[in-house]
Amino acid sequence: MSWRFRQSFTVVPGLRLSLSSRGLSASIGGSPLTLNVGPHGVTETLSIPGTGISYRHHESLPSNGRPSIDLPSNLPQQSLPQFTNTAPVEHIHSASTELLTSETLKDLKRLIQTASKQRDEISRDLDSALTEKIEAVSRFDKWDTGFLFKRVFKSAFEKRRAEAGTATDKVTELEEQLRLSTIATHIEIEKEQANLYYLLKDDFSALCECNSIWDVKTRQATDQYHERTIANSRIERERVKFNLASCDLIEWDEKVPHIRNAKGGSFFFYPGFIVYRTAREAFSLIEYHDMKGRASLVQFQEEDNVPSDAKVIGQTWAKCNKDGSRDKRFANNYQIPIAQYIQVTLKNDSGLWEEFHFSNPQRLITFLESLNNFTSSFEAVANG
Repeated sequence: MSWRFRQSFTVVPGLRLSLSSRGLSASIGGSPLTLNVGPHGVTETLSIPGTGISYRHHESLPSNGRPSIDLPSNLPQQSLPQFTNTAPVEHIHSASTELLTSETLKDLKRLIQTASKQRDEISRDLDSALTEKIEAVSRFDKWDTGFLFKRVFKSAFEKRRAEAGTATDKVTELEEQLRLSTIATHIEIEKEQANLYYLLKDDFSALCECNSIWDVKTRQATDQYHERTIANSRIERERVKFNLASCDLIEWDEKVPHIRNAKGGSFFFYPGFIVYRTAREAFSLIEYHDMKGRASLVQFQEEDNVPSDAKVIGQTWAKCNKDGSRDKRFANNYQIPIAQYIQVTLKNDSGLWEEFHFSNPQRLITFLESLNNFTSSFEAVANG
């Protein structure tokens, strides 16, 4: 097809994702050029239609270890946010999305980036074209519905007709280009992986119902003696909401587990890979086996209301002695409940680092078990 108005346009090939016990396989495009990204590397096939001649090239990729998800152990950690000191503040955040994409998914990321950039450009052109169309059609209709001007100024009237037709054709063409710039994604999941993935979604939905979820943003060691506290660290945290959602980078008709952090990033758990996105054009594709999760129980000196689904395991004082008793030298000293939460840390070797606290430990434990079962179902054979 030849394009009249926007010449620099590339039809985006379809994308077929297949998840089985051998891992994720992504097929991009079709004959004469097909690119397959699988757990053992990238295979490129080039064929000349009608000749039977083809070229096949395989590039192996380095193997990685199995995911590490440690279920909670009793590792007490206490914090008291309102005190300050001069100790260095540790900022908990991930590296640039340019560094986080798994090696096996870099070609897929480039395809998505190309399609997304082109769609943005066409969308802007389409917005302008729609405005031009409205103006051109309005100018033509004013004369077309009248009696005098279209008869007296025939040449100008025909010019208005042509301009309205051209503006309409331009909008039609850009709408078609926008449609062709969408990656048609078809995801196939074998029965075993599908069952485990949908169990993962169910357990994630239950996790979303925790009374409170916090994104941990910073951590700072306390000076227990001078601050008169039994807390060994303080954190800055912010409440966040988890839900099932979709990412417009991946055209799929199902919603997936969505983790939002307070620093602007979001995780979308698709079958076979995770999308980590911090801005419209800043995203990474991470394989499940590249992400390591670690969970531990934490004791938190809760100055806010203790969530209804959390357990209070003790009491302390705003100012206390080494043994935890009340320091009577301070007026208006008050008791603080110690709540038991659970913390999960998400990391990978490329710089991913996010931490969250949950008010209901059991819901997170159940979700992590489902995540581990799902990941293991398609990694065990690939690494064997």
